[in-house]
Amino acid sequence: MSATQPVKLVTIGGGTGLSTLLEGLRPYLAAGAGVPPRATLTAIVTVTDDGRSSGRLRGEFRVLPPGDIRNCLVALSDRDRLMTRLFGYRYPGDGELGGHALGNLIILALNQMGGDFLAAVDQARELLGIAARVLPSTLDQVDLVARAGDRVVRGQTAIKGRGAPIRELTLVPPGAAALPAAVEAILAADLITLGPGSLFTSVIPNLLVAGIREALSASRARKLYICNAMTEADETDGFTAEDHVLQLLAYAPELELDYALFNSAPISAEMRERYAAERAAALDPPAAAAPGGRCGRFVSLPLASEARFVRHDPARLSRAIFEIYQRRAEGRP
Repeated sequence: MSATQPVKLVTIGGGTGLSTLLEGLRPYLAAGAGVPPRATLTAIVTVTDDGRSSGRLRGEFRVLPPGDIRNCLVALSDRDRLMTRLFGYRYPGDGELGGHALGNLIILALNQMGGDFLAAVDQARELLGIAARVLPSTLDQVDLVARAGDRVVRGQTAIKGRGAPIRELTLVPPGAAALPAAVEAILAADLITLGPGSLFTSVIPNLLVAGIREALSASRARKLYICNAMTEADETDGFTAEDHVLQLLAYAPELELDYALFNSAPISAEMRERYAAERAAALDPPAAAAPGGRCGRFVSLPLASEARFVRHDPARLSRAIFEIYQRRAEGRP
């Protein structure tokens, strides 16, 4: 990493996992006191969410789901700004506004005023004072379809509650067009991260957009997969950490990872018990450090923190990403 040339970083994912990562990356994007930013950032976000506020807005207004994009914008903005708090505010109650995030409604309003979803996201970014770009992986209206057991289930929310292992995941309609700006960012990147986040409903959906998948395979950037710290009852029951990597690569047959990053921080007995009640478990890091091939090198570091949930600590995760990139740039294993 050059002291004067920022790393061109692309992050790919969705949901809570991606916004957690972006929160930690925010300090690396700011310049000050004559020191340039360590990175420029483009976040590429899945657009298959059909739950809560996003699902209601999709159904009523035929707009792309704004929720994951809003979460990313809020994670990248200064918490002390009033506009940041407004974007994150969610209306209480069961009325027409109940459950809607105000930021989602602002993005919807900007879209309706200009008739351009990308312009609406850019305007929201300006309102929040964000330099990084946040882009949908596609502008097409798409749904996830999963083959689970002997059933075919449509929609992200339905898939997460299906109660059977996912055997196949696709997008409908097929042939969704990748956003050109997202493809350009991937091809120009120095470093690309995938995850953390729900494997089948946040990370892999981006790979189902053919242009995104092809650009990832063609990009000369260093590619890093960030595995979750816990399994998810509705998606990865019984998975090992290595299973996550293998499933990711199964949906992008030409993709080769340089690294896969896992949490090695111990999870408390209290948290293990709490997650076990929801049929989830802590993921032990793989025993092998360097499987090579398409899986890349496995790196395990203490990344998880515990509060109400087990999450990656944003600062530790971001620091680990740049340390891994620097290690590779210097020719170290």
